[in-house]
Amino acid sequence: MDKERRKFKRFDAYMSVKFSSAEDVSLRGVSLSRDLSRDGIKMNSGSELKHGALLDIEINIPDDPKPVKTTGKVMWSRPSKEQAQSYDQGVRFLTMDPVDKFRVLDYAYNHWLETKVNDFADPEDLSEIDG
Repeated sequence: MDKERRKFKRFDAYMSVKFSSAEDVSLRGVSLSRDLSRDGIKMNSGSELKHGALLDIEINIPDDPKPVKTTGKVMWSRPSKEQAQSYDQGVRFLTMDPVDKFRVLDYAYNHWLETKVNDFADPEDLSEIDG
C-alpha cells in the first residue's frame, strides 16, 4: 500500500488555468484544474510540461471577475488516464498572495461541500445524521 505523501487535503475544483513560461516562450496554454490544495494544483493540458519548468499561472475562479495570478513549478507530468491525448501535471505554488490563496481555496472548499452533501444516495439519510 502506498504511503500518502500529501501534506494538505485536496479539493476537486474545476477552474480555467492559463499558463506560460518566461524561460520558454513556446510553453503556454490553457488548462483545466483537476484538484487544488494549499500548496499546489493538478491541471490537465494538451501538452506535456517538463519537470522543473517554472510557470506564470492565472487561475480563473467561476463567477469571480478578478483572476488569481501566481507562479508555480511543474513537479510531475504524465499522460492522462481520463482524457486521451492530454497530460496531467502537478504544479507546486511558489508565490501566491495570501488573499488570493484564500479566494481560490474558499471556492474549492465550498464546491467540495456542495458536492459532498450530494454524495448521499438517499436524502432521508441526512435526517439520521442530524440526530
